[in-house]
Amino acid sequence: MVPVAEVDCKTFAVKAGMKSAVHVDALEAANIATVLATQRNADAEAGGDPEGEGESSTAAPVALPELPPFSASASLANLPAGWQPWTINRNKTPTRYTLTEMDQRLVLHAQAESSASGLYVPLTQRDPGMLRWMWKTRDVIRSADNAMGQREDAPLRIFVAFDGDMAKLPLRDQLMYEMARITTGREMPYATLMYIWGGRRPAGAVLNNPHTDRVRMIVVDSGTRHANSWRCHERDLRADYRKAFGTDPGKVIAVGLMTDTDNTKSRAESWYGDIVLD
Repeated sequence: MVPVAEVDCKTFAVKAGMKSAVHVDALEAANIATVLATQRNADAEAGGDPEGEGESSTAAPVALPELPPFSASASLANLPAGWQPWTINRNKTPTRYTLTEMDQRLVLHAQAESSASGLYVPLTQRDPGMLRWMWKTRDVIRSADNAMGQREDAPLRIFVAFDGDMAKLPLRDQLMYEMARITTGREMPYATLMYIWGGRRPAGAVLNNPHTDRVRMIVVDSGTRHANSWRCHERDLRADYRKAFGTDPGKVIAVGLMTDTDNTKSRAESWYGDIVLD
C-alpha cells in the first residue's frame, strides 16, 4: 500500500494552471509546429499516414520537452498537438477521445464502449519529479478487478514510462520485448508506472499488471464514492516507483492516458484535465 492523500482541487487548479502556462512557453520555444511537421515527414517516408491518423506508421514520434496541456488547445476540432494515439491491439475497438469544455475549462473527454486505446506524449528524457493531474468519471466499472486479466479495465488511467537497462531484465522479459519490437516496430519502455481509478481494489493498493511484470499499478481512486466529481492528485514519481518496483527509477521518457472497458464489455465516460510533470 502507498499513502493517498486528499488534494484540494481549487488550490490544485491554480498551481497546475501556472505550471501549464510555463509548459506552453517551453513548447513554443521548442517550435512545436516544426517538430510536428518533421514527424509527418518521417511518417510519410516510413510509409505511414502523413496526417497522423492511421496506425501503419513505424516512424518514432518526436519527443517533446513538456506535456501539451489540454486547456491551451486552440480548437475543439483536434486533439492538442503532440499527443499520439496508442493502440493496445489492432483487433480492439478504440476508445473515442475528444476535447470539450466543462466547468469553464477545456478538458479531454473519453468515451469507451467495450473498447481500449489511449494517448501518449513521448518526452525528452528527464528525471522523475512530481506528477499532477485532475480527472473525473461518470462511470465506475464495478466488475473490474485490475489484478485479474479477464477483468482488467479502468475508466481512468495515467501512465508514466521509464528508461532502463534492458540487458538486466530476465530472459523472459527480453524475449517479450523483442517480440513486441518486431510486431509493432517500436521499443517498449523498460518499466511503466500506472495510476488508475479502480473498481474493487482500495485506494493505495499497488498491483502487478496481470499481463506483464514491467507494469505496476497504483490505485489512487476507487469505487463510486467520488464519481461525478473532479479528483485532483499529486504524486512523487520517484517514491512511487521505489514502492512499486523496489528500486530507483530511470529517466522518464513518456506520459500517457487510457480509458478501457474491453475486458468487462462495459461502458465508461470520463474526463481528463491538464497533466503536469514537474
